[in-house]
Amino acid sequence: MSMEVSLPPFEGGPAAFGIDEKRFERIQINSTNRAARWVKRVLLVEPFSEATGVRRVIFNDRIRINLANRNVPEASIVPSSASIPARCYRHRADPVDGSKVSARVLVDWWQGEKIAAGFINPSSDRKLPLATRSVRARKLTARSKRPHIKEYRYEYWTPEDANGPSAAALFRVAVDNSTREQAADRLAFEFNKDLDEELF
Repeated sequence: MSMEVSLPPFEGGPAAFGIDEKRFERIQINSTNRAARWVKRVLLVEPFSEATGVRRVIFNDRIRINLANRNVPEASIVPSSASIPARCYRHRADPVDGSKVSARVLVDWWQGEKIAAGFINPSSDRKLPLATRSVRARKLTARSKRPHIKEYRYEYWTPEDANGPSAAALFRVAVDNSTREQAADRLAFEFNKDLDEELF
């Protein structure tokens, strides 16, 4: 899952504008990379942080930019599928069946809340999201032994931080056609700005 930031091909672009071919290529690369950085900061990191309470520095780390260059003329923005600890989100306890020691973890999410793995002890002072076990999918190949085992399960003697949703999960629900249109508009703005500076 990713978002591509790229200009359409310009047939005869350098000649049409009377610009050296290498200079025209550099304008395309620079404007694409500036647009990609803007998209990451303004359309992803800032609104993601505001919606969830997760610090911007975490989303900055979990959302990677592959910058454009001469060999790859487009930039790509790739969110990580690694879980973000639930305690990094704004969260609250949602008691189940009136239990005083175990409640569901609800984290702030895009346009609402989302249930995270783990539990919260409502009677504790800190009310941290905790986990007592972890379940991970097993990657199976033709040479795998015991193919009937589809997942790994880990039990914790001491509760650990509960896992919250990943940046990729948030990206999946938050990025829509409007986001991509804003990204395209910003790219056009950056390209035209550089082109104007070169021509005038």
